[in-house]
Amino acid sequence: MDTLTGRTIQALKTHISESQLAKGNKLGSLNELSQRFGVSRTVIREAVSALRSDGVVEARHGVGVFVREPPRPSTDEPSTFDADVALAPLARLKTSFMDLLELRMAFEVHAAGLAAVRRSWAQESNIWNAARQFEASLEDEAELDHLDFVFHRSIAEATNNGAFIEFFSLMSLQILPQPAFSRQLNPALITPDYIQNTVVEHQAICEAISSGSAEQAREAMRAHLNRSHLRYRGFSDGGNSPLSNVAHGD
Repeated sequence: MDTLTGRTIQALKTHISESQLAKGNKLGSLNELSQRFGVSRTVIREAVSALRSDGVVEARHGVGVFVREPPRPSTDEPSTFDADVALAPLARLKTSFMDLLELRMAFEVHAAGLAAVRRSWAQESNIWNAARQFEASLEDEAELDHLDFVFHRSIAEATNNGAFIEFFSLMSLQILPQPAFSRQLNPALITPDYIQNTVVEHQAICEAISSGSAEQAREAMRAHLNRSHLRYRGFSDGGNSPLSNVAHGD
């Protein structure tokens, strides 16, 4: 997918390869990388997180980002991710948006439980950072959408299950309503109380994962998703449904 994060990931790989950086070489801090590549810290953090999942880099808290394994050129895979091609099978699914939300519930509730018992210190930190950045961006609707995605993807990554991470990356394009936090498009749904409740629920999920209790983490995620799903369902049959701006099944 040709996104700013995707281009930054490729730029980081190219920088590592062209600079002939070896295992253990320091790339820099998030601030330094943000300035070098001319993107925000949020984008750099996303790119580093993706490369960390691929085993290319590692982030050392308070020190910086280091090369873990230089990327290897591949002649078998395309250099870009084609979302239209990847999502083609999903487009043929004869299911509704609400059905997909139920699928999301099953997946993310289990992911939260796995994250509670499998997460690394760095992964736990990523989840908390995403929640805090979301809370600090309440007046920026576009940033809220992005940071909500980051929060949920960080939990998927903390399962340390490659299939969960790949599934989330693919299915989130179809399952997550976009834009999810637009007051203009969804004035009846996206209220200040709704957004503030999201902040509280994100924190509850973070605390449950940090506690190491899979059961508490699952319950916190279930409560979070169930609230939003019930609100969407309440609007799903209305003529002025906020779901009119997201994907629907036939």
